[in-house]
Amino acid sequence: MDIEVYKTDVRTKEEASYLVKLLQFVISDCIMNFDTEGYHILKIETNREIKEMVYGVFKKQGFHCQKL
Repeated sequence: MDIEVYKTDVRTKEEASYLVKLLQFVISDCIMNFDTEGYHILKIETNREIKEMVYGVFKKQGFHCQKL
């Protein structure tokens, strides 16, 4: 498994929780969580390329993220 890290503009625990639920629906075979210090960093454990799916979910919900 690889760990992908994304910098995001998520600001609240509620936004982070909502996005994780959406991402888990779209990418069900990954383990993901937000850093609880500000919710700006999303970490996803995966064994495949998921960047475009992550970008799509964020963009559709009006958020921005960038893979680090």
